[in-house]
Amino acid sequence: MRAHPAFSSNALESHAPDVLRVVVVSSAPLVRASLRTILGEFDDLDVTEAEPSRLRAVNAEVMLCDGNAPDVDVPALVLVRDAAGAAEALACGARGVLARTAAPRRMHAALHAVAEAEIVIDDAFADSLLRNPRAEVEMIEPLTAREREVLRLLASGQTNKEIGQRLGVTDHTIKFHVNGILGKLGAQTRTEAVVEAARRGIIAV
Repeated sequence: MRAHPAFSSNALESHAPDVLRVVVVSSAPLVRASLRTILGEFDDLDVTEAEPSRLRAVNAEVMLCDGNAPDVDVPALVLVRDAAGAAEALACGARGVLARTAAPRRMHAALHAVAEAEIVIDDAFADSLLRNPRAEVEMIEPLTAREREVLRLLASGQTNKEIGQRLGVTDHTIKFHVNGILGKLGAQTRTEAVVEAARRGIIAV
């Protein structure tokens, strides 16, 4: 499993500060129970479970999803069947993708990486996702030097506000640059833009 820097905790009072709060998300109760049992073997994880429709009431730092990740502000690691599913999950905003057959230790490492604002792509899918033939297609308009700079900061997990503070410009200016990056790369989300930029060799992964 490769952890690719890309995008960005308080533990419960009854737990040590380094315990990671994880919610297992699936519409299938048996799947939730199985994944919760697997993750329960790790002392540094505080694991709960939830149906996708009830996730908003759960306090977690990262979620492990069997299937599409719900549209909530919690970094998601998604278990997928194949490279197509991995590409779809990343395009929808997932921070990481693993094969459903991944070993527990890989899930554990990936959850921590995703919680630390890294993008995780299973080795089984990396060649397909990062060496896609689309990388050979020239962009209609190249990224400007400032857009490349913003893109590198996006890949490090910084928010628009943090990037603006770093570059000494307003959030509105950064949003303008991000929209330009998405348009030129043909991406719908920040994560998709980073993956596409890696495909094209614009940024290192």
